[in-house]
Amino acid sequence: MDTLTKFGWTPELTEAWAELGAENLHPARVVADFGTSLKIALPDIRTAELSGKLAHYTNRDDTPKVGDWVAVQLFDNSPAVIEGVLRRRNEIARKVAGKRTTKQIIAANIDIAFVLLALDDDFSVERLRRFLYQLSIHAIRPVIVLNKADKTDDLAFYTQQLEEFKLPTIISTATTGSGIETILSHIRPGMTAILLGSSGVGKSTITNKLLGREAQPTQEVRASDSTGKHTTVHRELFMLPNGGLLIDTPGIRELQLWGDEGDLAENFNDIAVLARRCKYASCSHTTEEGCAVQQALQAGILSESHYASYQKMKRELESLKDKKDAKARHNNRRSSKVIADQTKDALREMREDI
Repeated sequence: MDTLTKFGWTPELTEAWAELGAENLHPARVVADFGTSLKIALPDIRTAELSGKLAHYTNRDDTPKVGDWVAVQLFDNSPAVIEGVLRRRNEIARKVAGKRTTKQIIAANIDIAFVLLALDDDFSVERLRRFLYQLSIHAIRPVIVLNKADKTDDLAFYTQQLEEFKLPTIISTATTGSGIETILSHIRPGMTAILLGSSGVGKSTITNKLLGREAQPTQEVRASDSTGKHTTVHRELFMLPNGGLLIDTPGIRELQLWGDEGDLAENFNDIAVLARRCKYASCSHTTEEGCAVQQALQAGILSESHYASYQKMKRELESLKDKKDAKARHNNRRSSKVIADQTKDALREMREDI
């Protein structure tokens, strides 16, 4: 297992493996997800498939994702078979696009996340907040990367909007290599990093620069609207020359939230502090007397756009909770019906045997 150290194996994982009691199985890390098949590191790279149990009888959340540690069975002349997944230290997730109330896990077991914003029409503080919310749920350390610095003559216009976050911010122009060494300095040997952002922000270009080779295809964005195309179509973990690990991901055009309203406090701590000062514990922060939030808004202490972002995310998470609850009730009713039908069948068989 010492040979897996370069892929992030730790003493804690050694203990978890021992508790698993996986005789005749081998630990490996998922390094690429192609949908129908996976690549794993043993540390040699092999193709792997899911066991029948994982493929057909397991919750989608529990199937292997890039970054996961798995227990595999090896064969001489066929792909390895993944029999189980070790408990994740953390994960990055979102709600799938569209109307389905389904969680999509982007990657697992991450140490640091670089959230990329391009200094063109892609720049969005609200999108940044959404990424930071998803990272905060599992205490994944974020670093902001402002890429394509060559596209603006007013860098301060962008950096001033990020001061409230009090997070490390790297200025880069990936095409020229500017800022790449600073990004690399945050990724120590054995540490797993991930690049997040919308299409066309430069994730693949940064990946190639960090690797020192053209591992990922790149495309120019449309000049008319600064919109990028999905050049990365799958998630993949790469080993960097300095011993760090990097996951590149397809662009995320729509980051729908997945989590609980309670997790908002870390991202909007100023509003949480104000809310605790309100006269009434049940204050809705609209028209109540002694509302500290409304007082701060009127005094200009609390930004209206900042509060509007909070309200929008809060409503989205409240709606998500309602949908989760409705889905759970539906599944419970369906399970109850299956149990009732099975009981009727069993009783019928008993009567026939008498």
